[in-house]
Amino acid sequence: MTPGSSPRRSVRRRARLLGTAATVTAAALAVALSACSAPSTTAPRAEGGVAPAASADDLRVAVVGDSLSAGRSGFLGNGLDDESWMTYAQGDGVVFAGGWARAGATVEQMAAAVSPVDADVLVLMGGTNDVRHGTRFAEAEASYESIIGTVGADRVLIAAIPPYQPAPEEAMAYEADLASWAYGEGYPLIDPWLFARGADGQWAPATSADGIHPTAAGYERLGRELHELILDEAASPADSTRG
Repeated sequence: MTPGSSPRRSVRRRARLLGTAATVTAAALAVALSACSAPSTTAPRAEGGVAPAASADDLRVAVVGDSLSAGRSGFLGNGLDDESWMTYAQGDGVVFAGGWARAGATVEQMAAAVSPVDADVLVLMGGTNDVRHGTRFAEAEASYESIIGTVGADRVLIAAIPPYQPAPEEAMAYEADLASWAYGEGYPLIDPWLFARGADGQWAPATSADGIHPTAAGYERLGRELHELILDEAASPADSTRG
């Protein structure tokens, strides 16, 4: 069921992981001082939430998150749409298996709402609303573990959160702690936001309209980046995720 890796994909994977490490290092330095990717070349996939035809070899992917994953309606249960990154990630070896995401949800609220999903991979992207409410990662750590245990996917990918313009330093600190925990527990940390990261924890120009969410084009780019990262990580040794 695991797609094979290719030299092109392996190079992209290494570049993304190096980019993530650099981002986390910058965040950690910013907190300590207390002053506070190449475009996807995959073929087009179905738009507007219409799922491509699936095959038995496709990776079944569960999604848990907040408004960054919930779509235009604000609730993933209403289906995929043009502001659901999974709309653009599905196809070419990836199929949407279900999950839970709601606009404004904290990681604790996600943990209280999720159910088991028959999935090969869980993509967990949460934390922006924790930052908004002043919740530190240490207070949310148990909720991350709870989500992972409840969903029960074979593999887990922890997705980095995007820049957060209202509190960039707090977001970078949360991100650094999230990365440290993920690496320590054996969960790959993936960063699909490299295209959107600017200086000092801010969004890159023209990638966000409100300083919190990506633009419409950004959701599409996010989905295509995640498509590649999901396949890249699924092709890596299985022991990279804690069982």
